[in-house]
Amino acid sequence: MDLNGFVPQTRDMFAPYCSRHQSRVLLGYESVIDIEQTPFGPKVLLRCHCGEVVVHDATAEASRLEPAR
Repeated sequence: MDLNGFVPQTRDMFAPYCSRHQSRVLLGYESVIDIEQTPFGPKVLLRCHCGEVVVHDATAEASRLEPAR
């Protein structure tokens, strides 16, 4: 998979939620299995260390980074 045109919303790592671990996991680019373009931004499919397919997307990341009101 060619990741040259992909500009991540986060730095060099992803921290998606893994249901098998029941927590966020830290994954790098080697875990990327697909990137889907959605109307809300890219959705990145990753393979967790445990084998579970997990999703990182721009909307989930943005809501996590918003300050509490």
